[in-house]
Amino acid sequence: TEFELLRVLLVNRNIALSRTQLLNQVWGYEFDGESRTVDVHIRTLRQKLGSAGELVETVRGVGYKINMR
Repeated sequence: TEFELLRVLLVNRNIALSRTQLLNQVWGYEFDGESRTVDVHIRTLRQKLGSAGELVETVRGVGYKINMR
């Protein structure tokens, strides 16, 4: 799941994706409400990436993005 999450973030690099968008694209279902599933997987992904985990940016009030300059 973390690999698919990373893939979606990389395909959409520099674009902030909401938790709902990530749920739809990675888990493949519509989710009505707040879910911390994405947050937990982002945290795990950051840990697995080591120092490169800093590229996964939290966009307050929006969601997450890969910040590639």
